[in-house]
Amino acid sequence: MCSARRLLSLSVDEQLARRLAARAAALGVTLDEVMRRDLLRWLGDWGLRFVTHIVRPGETLSGLAMHYYGDPSAAQVIAAFNALDDPDLIHADQLLRIPEVGTLTPLPAGESPYLFGLHDRGGEHLMGWAGRKGWVVITEELGADADDWSSCSYADLAAAGYGVIVRLNHGYGEKGTLPHSERYADFARRCGNFVERSQGCHIWIIANEPNLAVERPGGPVHGQPITPTLYAQAFRLCREEILRRPGHAYDQVLTAAIGPWNVQTAYPGNPSGDWIIYFQDMLRALNGELDGIALHTYARSPDPAEIVSELRMDPPFEHRRKMFRTYIDFMEAIPEKLRHLPVYITETDQNVPWLNQNNGWVQQAYAEIDRWNADVAHQAIRALVLYRWERHDMWAIRDKEGVIADFRAALAHEYRWHERVAITGG
Repeated sequence: MCSARRLLSLSVDEQLARRLAARAAALGVTLDEVMRRDLLRWLGDWGLRFVTHIVRPGETLSGLAMHYYGDPSAAQVIAAFNALDDPDLIHADQLLRIPEVGTLTPLPAGESPYLFGLHDRGGEHLMGWAGRKGWVVITEELGADADDWSSCSYADLAAAGYGVIVRLNHGYGEKGTLPHSERYADFARRCGNFVERSQGCHIWIIANEPNLAVERPGGPVHGQPITPTLYAQAFRLCREEILRRPGHAYDQVLTAAIGPWNVQTAYPGNPSGDWIIYFQDMLRALNGELDGIALHTYARSPDPAEIVSELRMDPPFEHRRKMFRTYIDFMEAIPEKLRHLPVYITETDQNVPWLNQNNGWVQQAYAEIDRWNADVAHQAIRALVLYRWERHDMWAIRDKEGVIADFRAALAHEYRWHERVAITGG
């Protein structure tokens, strides 16, 4: 199928026009052929990378240019890329394509161009020493008191050049990653209060692995199951509260990572509790009202060969991947209209405690995600975060020199999701 064509005109003075026409005649080509060839050479791959933006009420093109490029005059770039006849006439729900975000200006504070990351504060110095300041993921227990304004600052991490992602939990254990559905509005207010008083973070995850029984409010036996519909209800309220707070209109509010291989939450339309169907139903229920996606991907053992294994699950889930590449099942399940969104793998480890050896598992994991990102047809993954640094459970890394050595070896590579910004002057 042929793409639509537009006529571009070029005005030149009379003498230059005669020279161009005569030169083309001497070479036996048309000016159209010459101009198309040379313009494509000049253009290169500029403009093949873009993000999409759904216009919100009250937004302007200059405001979007300031947000994405740090320069309101770049509104003309957005207008030209979207063939807007009148840049002043954009409307709510209009889809705009914003070209070369991040290649015109560096990333904002609180975001990292690297894939590397650690769950919890404390180990980020390893990334700093290597000159690869990646991501730090932090979880916070907020409760659901709508009048609670207590908060935390992450400004030190952002100012030092690290990416910051904060997960907002109602609680842990029987408290539930979300409260009972009767208190979703209170939890959303609490999230908004926390975000408004925070500093240094603009990427937020709402809750954790809601398909797991242990994350239910009230506990795994008598607690309220969190269906995709209920999760979407809570997420919308939280996102609305966050985005309406001063200074946070353009924050990224990410969906919770879904626990791979878990079948504990069955519901009408998904009687087997299939985790990928849960993930798809959650995204469909949100109908585009999200700013990014968090994923978890794990291996079964410390064997580095599991990183690239294509082994499938046993029936009735033989169509699902059994090892680290479970992330591919999630990526392939993302609807086409959401393929522009940022994706972050905010937890990765094995089903057993980290083996205190430098066996190459960490190196292989980062190489795998870098290979995924190398295919321009793939939706980019912005982070692969090792779970976890601190001694909060059996997956602590901080005392395991073998794992740390493996991580340091991975940090020797230039694994980025975001291209370098070349700044030249005349």
